[in-house]
Amino acid sequence: MADRLVLSADLFQYWAIDFVRNELLVVTADGQRHTEALSTPSWPNNQVAQSVFDWERWWIFSTTTRGDMLISEAYSPITTGPRRPTVYLDQNHWSTVAWAMVDPSKVTRKDELAAALRIIELATDAGIVLPLSSSHYIETGPLYGERRYHLGLAMAKLSGGWQLRHPTAVWDNEVAVILARYAGAPLPTFSELPVITTEPQAFLANDVRAYEIDNDWELLQLVLSEPSITLSCLIDITPEPKIISPAWAQRNQEITDYFAGKGISNKERRLQAAGFFWTDNIQVVARAATRVGIDASPFLQDPRALVQQLDSMPFLSNLSALFRLRHLDRNTRWKENDLIDMMALSCAAGYCDYVAAERHTGTQLRQIMSARGTPPNTFLTLAELVDALDRDGVKTAVESASSADGM
Repeated sequence: MADRLVLSADLFQYWAIDFVRNELLVVTADGQRHTEALSTPSWPNNQVAQSVFDWERWWIFSTTTRGDMLISEAYSPITTGPRRPTVYLDQNHWSTVAWAMVDPSKVTRKDELAAALRIIELATDAGIVLPLSSSHYIETGPLYGERRYHLGLAMAKLSGGWQLRHPTAVWDNEVAVILARYAGAPLPTFSELPVITTEPQAFLANDVRAYEIDNDWELLQLVLSEPSITLSCLIDITPEPKIISPAWAQRNQEITDYFAGKGISNKERRLQAAGFFWTDNIQVVARAATRVGIDASPFLQDPRALVQQLDSMPFLSNLSALFRLRHLDRNTRWKENDLIDMMALSCAAGYCDYVAAERHTGTQLRQIMSARGTPPNTFLTLAELVDALDRDGVKTAVESASSADGM
C-alpha cells in the first residue's frame, strides 16, 4: 500500500481490518484479494473484531467480538453535514432508548417506551441523525459489564458514525467569528466546518483535524479506524474513572455568591455576568485572536459588544445565558457534572434541530429561547420530542417514499 496508490471505488470493493488476526484485507474491483499484516498490534481490550470499508456505499461495517454488527457512514471531505433532521439525546434518554432495544420491560412509562421505539425506527431507516458527543463517552465510561456493553452498542448503532463536534472546538470557532466580525476582518475558513459531522475524532478535544489532511492514504486509514475505536470505547465493559472538576464548581459558586451579596441594577448585573464569562475564558479569546490575526483587547474593553456578540452565536448565546441564569440566581448550587451538561446541551441546542435534555438544563434552555422569541427546540421527555417530530412531519425513508408514491 504505497503512498502513490490511487484510492478509488473504480479499483476496490472492500478494505477490511481484522483486529483478531491483526491483518488488512483488500478486495479489488475484479475480485482479487490481498492480505498483509498490520504495522501495529490491536489495542488492549479491543471489543471490535473487524471493520470493513465498502467503497461503493461509502459505509463502514463493524463487527464486535460477540458477533454484533453495525453500520457507520464514512467521512468524506466533500460532504458538508447531514441531510436529515438532527436529534441530540442526553445520556438519560439514551439509556431509555437502549433499554427499549434490549429489554423493553425496563422502561416503565408506556409513553416513553413508545417514543423510544419511534426514535429507533426513525434512526434505523434514514429518518433522523442521532449524533454522539464527548459527554456521552464521559458519562458512559464509569459504567461496566453488560449494561455498558448494551448501552454503548445501542448508541453506536443508532448514531451511525455521526458526532457533535467537541464544544470547546465550536467555542473556539464561534469566538473567532465574533472577533473577525468586530474587527471587520475576513471570516476564517474553519468557521464553516459542520458541527454535526462524521469527521474522525471531531468529538474529541485533540489536534486531529481530518479536514486538513490532503494525503488520501493517511485520511483513509483514519476514516477506516474511527468507528472501531469509538465503538470499542463505548462497549468496553471495564469501567473508567469518573471525571470530576471540583475547582470549576467552586469557582462558579463563588460568582453566584458574589452576586447574591451585591445590590446593583439588573442591567449592571447582566454586564458584570458577561464580563465574568469572558474573563474566566480569556484563553479562548487569545487563542481565537491568534488564529484570526487581530488584537482582541478593544473587543474585551467593550462590554456592550460582549453582550451583543454573544447573543449572535448559536452555541455561545445559549451557554452564556445559562451561566448568567445560574450566576444571578442566589439559589443555584453548582455541581461538578454541570459543566458537561451545560456545554453539550448548549452546543446541541444551537446546532441540532431537536434536543432531548435532562430536566434542569433543558428547562433553562427552553426559558432562554422563549425569552428571545425563538420556538424552543429542547424537550424534557422522549414523548415530547416525538410529538414535535410528528408535528413537523419527520418520517423514515420508507414512509417518505410511500408518501411520494401516493401523490
